[in-house]
Amino acid sequence: MPGLDEVLHYLTGIVLLVRQKQEGFGWLDLTMRGLARSFWAFVWCLPAFAVIWASWRLYFLGSMPTGTPAGIPFLVKLLAIDVAGWLLPLVLLLAFARPLGYGRYLATVVTASNWIAVPFAYAAAIPFAMTLVLPDSAPFAGLLLYAVFGASVVLQFRLVWMCVGKQTLLASAMTAIYVLPPMIVGQELQRILGTLPG
Repeated sequence: MPGLDEVLHYLTGIVLLVRQKQEGFGWLDLTMRGLARSFWAFVWCLPAFAVIWASWRLYFLGSMPTGTPAGIPFLVKLLAIDVAGWLLPLVLLLAFARPLGYGRYLATVVTASNWIAVPFAYAAAIPFAMTLVLPDSAPFAGLLLYAVFGASVVLQFRLVWMCVGKQTLLASAMTAIYVLPPMIVGQELQRILGTLPG
């Protein structure tokens, strides 16, 4: 598992790429080994996910009848939803790579996108943490979450745009794959697995 120094090294490259600095690629390990190691980013996101899950659990319990179970199985379901949301874009990108002719960019896009997910996860955890500490802050936290989401979409596009040789249409399509399917499928999985209140 990459240590903190290594992760910060990669994130430096991510910041440079988001700022449209070509030298950012030099900070990333874009070999097949680097691609494989980039999936450790999910593990680095787990503390942030745990905050989000804890906040969602309290919201769920507050919206359901007293005595509704929401123990370890509930958290495992949330983990499964996040795993699905992480892997689904990769499956779709792989499926469309040959028909759309962007296979040569795929490893770079996936490696960089895995690592940018780390700061995205911790940024998203901030409004959820606010609701844990200050329950009355929910309206402001909701607005902040929308702002974080909007910023993450813009930054994801800028990163992918650099990774695909500044092709705007391709970057837009790949960014949409990273954003829309996980949202749609995640919502449906929440309903199926019973983690939505109601």
